[in-house]
Amino acid sequence: MKKLLLGLLAALMLCVPVFAHPPITVFVDRVQVNFDQQPVIKDDRTLVPMRRIFEALDAEVFWDEPSQSVTAVHGTDVILFQIGQKELYKNGKLTYTMPVPAQIINARTLVPLRAVAESLGCDVAWDGIDYIVDITSSGKPSTKPVDTPIYEEQDTPLRGGYSSKITAPDGTVVLNVELKCDEVTVGNGRTAINGAMANETYGQGEGFLQAYSDRALREYAENPDDFRPYYYMGTYTLMREQDGYASFLAAVSSYDGDEESVTYFSHTYDLSTGKEMDLEDLVSDSREDLEYLWTVSFMALVDADPDAFYSSADKKLERNMDEVDFYLTEDGIAFYLSPGIIAPEETGAVSFEITFAF
Repeated sequence: MKKLLLGLLAALMLCVPVFAHPPITVFVDRVQVNFDQQPVIKDDRTLVPMRRIFEALDAEVFWDEPSQSVTAVHGTDVILFQIGQKELYKNGKLTYTMPVPAQIINARTLVPLRAVAESLGCDVAWDGIDYIVDITSSGKPSTKPVDTPIYEEQDTPLRGGYSSKITAPDGTVVLNVELKCDEVTVGNGRTAINGAMANETYGQGEGFLQAYSDRALREYAENPDDFRPYYYMGTYTLMREQDGYASFLAAVSSYDGDEESVTYFSHTYDLSTGKEMDLEDLVSDSREDLEYLWTVSFMALVDADPDAFYSSADKKLERNMDEVDFYLTEDGIAFYLSPGIIAPEETGAVSFEITFAF
């Protein structure tokens, strides 16, 4: 085995990508509603184009330009509200104070979905993981369970990852776990490796579900309007599958009711035997040499962009040497620290790579 200190150092930043939420999909009595202006989220509330949602609920809509007001007639009920105002009147009486006022976006009038739907006697279920709104109108059979939560739980390790979901009695998803995992396709050890990764994703996902399912259901039951779904979602990416080694890097985002975080995991295997490899199986550097390498390399990143790191990054690094982990790339070895250790969460994971031939 060769020493890493003889390799060529190439310092890199590995930042957590910022994902926008997926498009919001709205169903009325199991039929998807299409919009020319996409629904938006403002102040944690979903706003949808007024005319399309009222028409989907079998209401006639009338717009008065001088007063900037909307009137919707639904059977014997008359709904009235004004742009920029939170008050919603039903049959001449103030019946709903909307959390966000009706407003005009891209020449379309958008209204808070839940307020409008419930004013017309509809039930509204929100899936905060897949961003799906399910509306059941009055007199129509509900597509949702009415008495008990639904546990859609994966009960055994499977190649490709882990997936489970818990749904409250009203149809709202309160907890979702989705871990996707690449599969190894070469080497005599591929069956053992894929089995080990199936056990890994199952253990991580099932652990989160068991730890937080009761809490998520209880929190939603106590405060459904302000509830944010719990989640544990990520991907195990095969970073190297060549020259005798398979190496995975996982990035997992989670929310447990208290905080949102991103954590990284990694696993490296011998393709011929399926055995998991430790760093000392791959390089001959002493622990002292490795810690010197990590200190010099991570601090070079800090010096290059100090505003991205904690002011005490050097001390935090010294205290967290055991948190340094690695994975193999096509060109060598990458060492990384998960977000929040020497830099704020929003900076992402911090990584550098050494070009190294095995």
